[in-house]
Amino acid sequence: MKITDAEITAGVLTRRNLDHATQRLRDVGYVVFEGVLSAPWLEGARAAFEEELLMLVDGKPPPEHGGGSPPMTGQFLDPLIIEHPLAIQVIERALGSDFYSYLPYGCNTAWPGSPVQWIHRDSKHLFPELPYALPPATLVVNIPLVDFTVENGCTEVWPGSHLVVDTDQEIIEDPYTRWPEERAAALPSVRTVMPAGPVVVRDMRMLHRGMPNTTDAIRSMIAVVYFRRFHRLPEVIPTVDLSDGWERMSERAREIFRYSHCHGHG
Repeated sequence: MKITDAEITAGVLTRRNLDHATQRLRDVGYVVFEGVLSAPWLEGARAAFEEELLMLVDGKPPPEHGGGSPPMTGQFLDPLIIEHPLAIQVIERALGSDFYSYLPYGCNTAWPGSPVQWIHRDSKHLFPELPYALPPATLVVNIPLVDFTVENGCTEVWPGSHLVVDTDQEIIEDPYTRWPEERAAALPSVRTVMPAGPVVVRDMRMLHRGMPNTTDAIRSMIAVVYFRRFHRLPEVIPTVDLSDGWERMSERAREIFRYSHCHGHG
């Protein structure tokens, strides 16, 4: 959805646009705020992330989808990444004010030559035995760092599939399990073709898959996950050294990433 320059500058959605964004997230499973990040910011972020990603793979891009986490220092803790104000407003409306996240966050990457991925969810339904879907417990903010095209493997998504209740026991137990192609074929899907610069808020239960990158360029997308207050903590929270960044984070960010602070500082 398009918002005004005034909203982008102030970092505050109008009541009408906040209502519209929240409804799109609830009904469709994701909302895209178009053109909210500047070209200079994107170019700096893209270069920094690609440098870190190439270091993680020792300069040898794997022929698959993957990613990694950059160091939690400097520009990688930019507020526009970890607490983008437009995304945070929608997340707070959807998850409640006491939601949380933890560091490090990820960077989803389609390396040159990567193949088609299996259809899956990133998060399962909290109570899969119920015949209907409950409100979301986990949301992810995605920031494409380059133009997303069919050629470089823009993600295929199934709008509304976050409301589809799984019946296959194997899928219920593990949402990363390959979702049946024949079931997905009965649902409409779209490719997320979009120029660099949007901020996307997505329900992690929505069906999706990475697509082949037939170009010779890295296609990367930042992914920061946020959890509803009652959602259990992961069994292991990575230890993160935030000594160079914690004090520069806003009070709101320190509240959101409170568990990373505890583990990063003993």
